[in-house]
Amino acid sequence: MEKIINGTYKKDKPNKDIGYQKWEVRKTYTVEMEYKIEAKTKEDAENLLEKEECIKVEDVDGYGKTISENITGRHVNDLEGDEPTVWKKIEECVPYDDIDVDTEKRYLNYEDPDWTKDDIEWRKNEDGTDINEKV
Repeated sequence: MEKIINGTYKKDKPNKDIGYQKWEVRKTYTVEMEYKIEAKTKEDAENLLEKEECIKVEDVDGYGKTISENITGRHVNDLEGDEPTVWKKIEECVPYDDIDVDTEKRYLNYEDPDWTKDDIEWRKNEDGTDINEKV
C-alpha cells in the first residue's frame, strides 16, 4: 500500500475522473419551421404536416474528449400551442394559358400545367372546390 503523505493518498497519481464536474442545465429553444407543402386540399396538407412535422427533439447521449466528459439530455417540453400555426397558400398548379398556332386563339392547356404564385390565376379554394363554385 502506498504511503499517506501530508494527509493525501496518491495525490501525484490521481484517478482520471477527479476534477470533472456535473451540471444540470435546462435550455429553452424557440424554433420556427417553415414548410412548403404540395397537396390537393388544405386538409390533405394539414394531414401531411401532422405526419411529417419536425417537432420531435431527440434525446442526447454523447461524449467529449474522454468517456468521463459526457452529456445526456432529454426532451422535457414541446412548448407546442404557444404560437398558432399560420397557413398561407403560395402557389397553385393551373392549366397553361396557351395559344393555338393555327387559329391564334387562346386556350387552357391541361396537358402542360404551370405553377403560379399569382392568386388571381388560382382556380381552387383551400378545400379543393373550384373558386367559381359557391361553397
